[in-house]
Amino acid sequence: MLDLITANFDWLLTFVKSLGYIGAFLAGLLGSSSLFISIFPSFIVVPILAATSLNPIVVGILAGIGAGLGQYLHYYIGSGGRHLLSEKKKKSMDVWNKRLNKYGVLLVFLFAVTPATPDDLLWIPLGFIGYPKLKALVVAIFGKVILNVVYALIGANSIPLIFEILAEYGIVL
Repeated sequence: MLDLITANFDWLLTFVKSLGYIGAFLAGLLGSSSLFISIFPSFIVVPILAATSLNPIVVGILAGIGAGLGQYLHYYIGSGGRHLLSEKKKKSMDVWNKRLNKYGVLLVFLFAVTPATPDDLLWIPLGFIGYPKLKALVVAIFGKVILNVVYALIGANSIPLIFEILAEYGIVL
């Protein structure tokens, strides 16, 4: 059983490493653009890429830009839903837009920079109420870059150590 796990993990490592910097961007974009379930999670891919010979800061920045753009796609889901509302309902939604003008930047940043928050739950309503797109995008990219640089630095500094510890127990990846 252990041989099966290490063989699959070895394949995954080889595949992820072959993607290089483009893989970092794709990890962010694909990981964030899928609704509720990440299909190419940056919290796994980015640390592995950063543990290779790639610059971990560049890996984190590219993954963060991809993640910010991926989240932006959810905005348009909400924006499309807004067109289904009557004018009366749209006006009632405008009240929320005015409220978010005060704390929206902080809210978008906090959702972007923390790994445990489902960003989809924020971006869809932002599009629905018509929150300013560019403001949200810039703040989201900034937060996602910070988060992914942290992932990359953790990977660059810990994955080689993990492999070394596993090798001491006879598990070679």
